[in-house]
This record gives sequence, structure tokens and C-alpha cells, in this order.
Amino acid sequence: MQLTVKEALSIYPLSEAKLVAGAEGTMRTLKSVNVMDAPDIADWIKSGELLFTTAFVMKDSEDDAVKLLRRLNERGCAGLGVKLGRFWQNIPAQIIEEADALQLPLLELPFQFTFSDQMNALFKAEYERNTRTLETVVNKQKRLMQFALEQDQKNDVFSKLAAVLNYPIAVIGSRGHLLYVSEEMRDTNIQQGWPFKNVMHRVKWDHGSCYRVPVMQKDEDYGFLLIYTDGAYGLKAEEELFQQASEVLAFYMDMTYREHINPTVQDEIRVIVRQYLDRKVGCEELMRRSEGLGVQLFQDSGTYQCVLTTIESEGYAEGKLIKQVHRELQYNPMMQLTASHHIQMDEGILSIYACPADKDYGEELSRFLTSRFEDLIGGRKAGGTGPRFWISKMKHEPKSLREAFQECLDTRAIASRFGMKDTALQFEMLEFAYVFQHVPESIMENYCNKVLEPLLVKDGDPTQVLMNTLEAFIENDGLINEAAKQLFVHRNTVTYRMDKISSLLQMDFKKSNDLLKLKLVFTFRKFLQDQGVHK
Repeated sequence: MQLTVKEALSIYPLSEAKLVAGAEGTMRTLKSVNVMDAPDIADWIKSGELLFTTAFVMKDSEDDAVKLLRRLNERGCAGLGVKLGRFWQNIPAQIIEEADALQLPLLELPFQFTFSDQMNALFKAEYERNTRTLETVVNKQKRLMQFALEQDQKNDVFSKLAAVLNYPIAVIGSRGHLLYVSEEMRDTNIQQGWPFKNVMHRVKWDHGSCYRVPVMQKDEDYGFLLIYTDGAYGLKAEEELFQQASEVLAFYMDMTYREHINPTVQDEIRVIVRQYLDRKVGCEELMRRSEGLGVQLFQDSGTYQCVLTTIESEGYAEGKLIKQVHRELQYNPMMQLTASHHIQMDEGILSIYACPADKDYGEELSRFLTSRFEDLIGGRKAGGTGPRFWISKMKHEPKSLREAFQECLDTRAIASRFGMKDTALQFEMLEFAYVFQHVPESIMENYCNKVLEPLLVKDGDPTQVLMNTLEAFIENDGLINEAAKQLFVHRNTVTYRMDKISSLLQMDFKKSNDLLKLKLVFTFRKFLQDQGVHK
């Protein structure tokens, strides 16, 4: 039996009983019902048992009755029902107070019904409920199998799966990132308790349950399927349904990752693109062969931007993480900013994003990718491993793909040379560095001194507080809060210092030209420091 005491009190004839104490404990799980007719009942009572009694074993001493009540509670008793009229005309106040203190449901049972009448009614109600639940589970299994056999592309697979299960769901990726959540659960702390155990696990959630089911395909870990039910317990058959749902989801995620065709498509596309980049085949051959595999690299508009995603580390962690990032770019519906293709190359992941002809997607791509991989980026900034994104200028013709890829590589190379820490960088923003990379060091140093001279001489600034503040401000793209975190000071302190710096340098930090000028200055300073020229 799997009922709560509250549910049991709604079943006739127990519904005629009166709850006199322990109302706060009515969510206790009721697993069985027994009759208490021996004083040593507490020695062999089972957890979750609801006891019925005529008060025969309690009638002689209220103090002993209180002690028995305490022992029953310690043993996990679900509640106590007392039939009045034979030994007790009413339940003593001391017993009621103790039941309230223990939050142990205490019932006055209806005199006109026998214990067996009430017990049989509970067993019948439980049987009928289990039968209905089993029928529902079987119907859901049929719908799940129909869903799994559908041939159409399942772009909204998560919402369809929630509809099949008829429960709110959430899907968490292998890194703990949220892939999907049903509307009803949007304000809930879905990732609470992460990392989860890699086995099916049920936890309490408000007045129901949350099933955390691993989503795995062979040795590949795709994350967890979370299913929220409105009951504090579940049937074994329902748990098997949830396991089947996770298997269907794992198959979908694996299939999506492999381009919905076959496992060799990614390898073949990689080879074709590599041949094009190495000038072994032309653009027409690239498009013909890729379309022959069912992959259209460029949309009808022909306008696109490329992103090269790299992991700035070496060894096993890099290979494993780049695979995770590639997989997420492929199947995560929250990663689909626009139509795109993602090809894993030796240099990293080459992504081709379609964009409108009248809109440069660079800034949007930068913000989008940074926000989606925020947890990994935070780990990289803390000294760990994480992705970085190098973004080309917008291109208008397929034949410019080679040029776009080279711009990504150049952006990475320039960032490395000048020690830039930005997570996402656009070639367009670094064109000045690309142009100035061969500027003599003496000219770089003179330019830095000229721009920063008022700051260097005013009051001496012996501890370089203002200079360090300005550098943190520029490194964090003008974000006061981020600069304050880096400097371990309050944001108001950074604001005050920046006002002072603005006055000294005669610059307006809201103007892009002034910010760009300072970006160039600190780029030069970094390069000069690396060369041992500038202190």
C-alpha cells in the first residue's frame, strides 16, 4: 500500500473519522494497516503502519499511553486510530497534546464501522488506484514507442516527451547546464544537488517527487532527464517508463549529434572542408560534395560568419572537453541562434553561422556563446580549462570561407601574441592589432606614454592603484562589476576611481573611440612587457 494519511482520510468509511491531533503529519506514508491489541506492539510495528485500537492496551495509565505513543512514533508509525465507546469515552487531553507535539496523526474512528470495514475499504481503494495507474503507464508506453518510431525530425523532442509522460520535465546536460525545462518548473532550482548520482534516483520535491534519470548511449554521457510527479511515491512500472524515456532521449541526442544521417558524415565533411582549406579542391567542389552528403553548408542568402572554438590547454582534458562542446553545439536547442554547421577540425571546432545580409552577427555571436558556456568560461578564468571563440568578419560568398577561417586563426594568433584574455574576440575588433603587429616597439612605447602620461605623473600613483583599475576595466570590456570582482573591491570604489581616471586622461569611457584607444594602449603594454621593454 502506498497512500498518505491525508489520502486515506478521504476514503469511505475512514472519511467519517475525526482527526483530533497531529494534522501536520498527515503527509506520512501509509504502507499497511494493523490492529493494536497487545502492549508490546511497539517492538514489532513496521514503519508506515497505521494502527487501529479500542484503547484496551492504553486505558489504565495515561503516562504509559504517552510513552507508547512516543515509541510508536520512533518506529515510524503512520498514525493511530482510536475507536471510542468501549474503554475510552473520549481521548485524554494529555494524549492529544503529545500527538500534536509528535506530529503523529491521531484519529477518532467512527463507532458504527468495524476495523475490517475500514481496512478493506483502504485495500480496495489502493487496488483500484494501482490498476488505473498501471493502465495509464501502459498507454504512456504505447505513446512513447510511437514517438520513438516517428521518422520526422524532432526539433521539439523535449516538449513532445513531456507531453507523452504527462509530467513536467527538465533536461540537464552532462556539464550540469540546463537544456530544457517545462513551463511549470521555470522558477524552480532545477540544478539543486548537482552533480547527481549516475543512477536513477528519486528525491522529494515540494509535495511530490523528482526522478533523476541518467541519459546515456553506450559509454556516452548526455546528462539527466528530470521528471516531476505529484505523488510522494511511485509504482515500479512508472519507474521503468521513465527509464525507457531516457533511453529514447539518449538515442535522439546521439542521432542529432551524428547529423541525423550516419556516423561517417561528420568525418566526410571534415575531410572535404580540410581539402578546401588546403586548396586541394575549389569552392564548387566543396559545395557539390557536401550537398551530396545532405549537408548544405551555406544558406540561400550566402551571408555567414565563422567561429573557431578552441580549448586553450593540452592533453586528455582538452580532447574530452572539445568533444563535449562540439556535441552541445550540435544538439542543444538553446544553442541554435541561427542556422549553423559545426565541424571538428584539428585547429578546433569550425562553426558556420548563417546571418542576414544587413546584420553583422559578430557582437551577438560573442555574447551568445559566452553566455551559453558561462560555467566553462568561469573555470578557465579560475585557471582551469575552457573554450575560447575566434570570430571572423561577415562574408557574402561561399568562396570566402577560406578567408573567414584564416581570420579566425589570425584572431587567435594576435590574441596569443598580445596576451589578450577575452573569451570571444572578433577579427573586426582586432584589425588594428593585425595592422599594427609589425609596428616598432619604440613607437608602441611612445604611444603608450603619450596616452597615459597624465595618469603616470599625477600624484605619482606609487602603488599603481589607478593604473591597475583602468587595466581591469579595459580587460573586462568596461564592465564595472566584473572589474570590481577582479580587483576584490566594491563596485562603488571602481566607479570613483574611473571618474578620477576619466578626468586625468580627458576621456569619456562611454565613447567607443576612447575605449578602443585604451584597448590598443594596453595591448601594446602587454606586448612590451612580454618583450621586457616596458615595466
